[in-house]
Amino acid sequence: MSIKQRGKIVERFNDPESPEYIFLLSSKAGGCGLNLIGANRLVMFDPDWNPANDDQAMARVWRDGQKKHCFIYRLIATGTIEEKMFQRQTHKKALSSCVVDEELDVARHFSSDQLKTLFDSNMSITSDTHEKLKCKRCLNGIESVEPPVSADTNSDLANWFHCQRDPRKVPDQILRSIYSCGVISFVFHQKSHELAIEKKPSQEENEEEKENRNEEDDCE
Repeated sequence: MSIKQRGKIVERFNDPESPEYIFLLSSKAGGCGLNLIGANRLVMFDPDWNPANDDQAMARVWRDGQKKHCFIYRLIATGTIEEKMFQRQTHKKALSSCVVDEELDVARHFSSDQLKTLFDSNMSITSDTHEKLKCKRCLNGIESVEPPVSADTNSDLANWFHCQRDPRKVPDQILRSIYSCGVISFVFHQKSHELAIEKKPSQEENEEEKENRNEEDDCE
């Protein structure tokens, strides 16, 4: 469609009074130049070999003007080529951290030998990615040690929250409510940043501040 047509559709979708609440588009077509602040939940179905393309697509709902908490879901079929594409993305990001950001302690990389098994399907495991991480924080499907407080969505997957059996740490209540449906086998989740909480002063604090201000005025 033309740029003008697309602009009208995006404007109608972002209108709070609009009845449309689902926007279906490919990550390639909608990955750049769109501000979809009318939604705060984005579901990625088609991973790209280039992680930058996915990052661009996932940033469409978290733009200037967004007033809600945003949740981004990446649905990946475990043990399939989709998961291996995701692993290649992780590998590229880790290499970028080593070369560009000079991070020397980035967790293990996926070996090039795994390219040979790209089209193998393994449906017997909960998460092939978690297996390859060789995670030391999880024991029998339970995360016993939380990731570093400083970790965010740019951190290595080893420093994300890992959820296999206990969904109580999952921040999105919708995902928690459907976790036991039998379709979800594993969840990696992490926050992008810490939210700044504005503290409103109580009436007593206002009175104390007023007294202090009066005292300061008297001293001048």
